[in-house]
Amino acid sequence: MAGSPAISAVDFGPRARREYPLPVRILRSSLRFARRKPLGAFGFTLVVLLLFSAVFAGVLAPYDPDKLDLKNRLVGTTWGGPHWLGTDKTGRDTLSRLLYGARISMKVGFGAVLISSTGALFIGVVSGYIGGAFDKTVQRFIDAWQAMPGLIILITFLGIARRNQSVDLVWAMVLSIGFLGIPGASRVFRSQVLTIKQAAYVEAARSLGATAPRIMWKCIVPNVFPIVMVSATTGLGGAILAEASLSFLGFGPAGKPSWGQMLSVEGREYMRVQPGLAIWPGLCIASAVFGFNIFGDALRDVLDPRLRGR
Repeated sequence: MAGSPAISAVDFGPRARREYPLPVRILRSSLRFARRKPLGAFGFTLVVLLLFSAVFAGVLAPYDPDKLDLKNRLVGTTWGGPHWLGTDKTGRDTLSRLLYGARISMKVGFGAVLISSTGALFIGVVSGYIGGAFDKTVQRFIDAWQAMPGLIILITFLGIARRNQSVDLVWAMVLSIGFLGIPGASRVFRSQVLTIKQAAYVEAARSLGATAPRIMWKCIVPNVFPIVMVSATTGLGGAILAEASLSFLGFGPAGKPSWGQMLSVEGREYMRVQPGLAIWPGLCIASAVFGFNIFGDALRDVLDPRLRGR
C-alpha cells in the first residue's frame, strides 16, 4: 500500500536468544540439574568434597599422617580438640590419615576407570561397527575374559607385584582393576554402536566415501560418549570399593594411609577401645561409593534421551 512504512522481514523472525557468558551458563545448568535431580546433586557434592580433600590433603591435614605421638594413643573423637577424629595405636592422627587416604582412593578410582573406559570404547566401537565373524570372535574372547575370577586374579597379580620392590603397588592396582573392568563396559558400548551404525547419517557418510576409521571417530564415538561418561561415573564407585577391599585383605601399598588398610589393621583390632578407627574409614568408603553411584544414575537420566521424559 502506498505511503505505508516498509516492514522488515526480520520483524517476523524469532527473537534472538540472549547469549550468557560461559560461567553463567555453567551455573544455570548446574542449578537446573540440582532442581531436577536433587539426589544426584547431593552425590555430586560428595564427589567434589572427596576430590577437594584428595587434592589439598597436604593443606587440610592438621598433622603428618605418619607422625607418632605415643602420649596420645587411642584418643577418642574430640570435637575442637587437638585430634578431632582421634588417634590410632601409635598416636597418628586419624583425620590426617583419612585425608591422605583419599588420594590413594581417587588415584586408583580415576586411573582404573580411565583404562577400562578407553579399552572398552575401542573394543566396543571396532567390534560393533565391523560386525560379522570378527565381532563374533571378539565377543567369545570377551566371554572368556569375563569368566575369569576377578578377585583371585587381583590378589595373584598384586602378590607378584609386592615381591618386586621397584613396582609401585598403587599403579599395580590401577592397572589390574582397570584391566578387569574392560569386558563388561565394552558390551554396553557395543550394544549402542549396533544401533548407531544403522542411523541415516552413518549411511550418508558411508555413501560419500568416508573410511571406516573416520566414520567410527566422527560419527559413532561422539554418540557413544554420553554412555561412556555414565559408565565411568558409576564405575568409579566400584573401583574405589575394589581398592578398599584389596587394602583390607593386606594387598594395599604398605606404609601409606589407605581407607581399607585403616579399617583392617587398626579398625578390627581396636574397634571396642576406639570405635572411630572403624567408623570413620568405613564412612569414607561408603560416602565415596554412594556419591559416585547416585551421581552416575542422575547423569544417566539426563544424558539418555529415552529417560528424559516430557
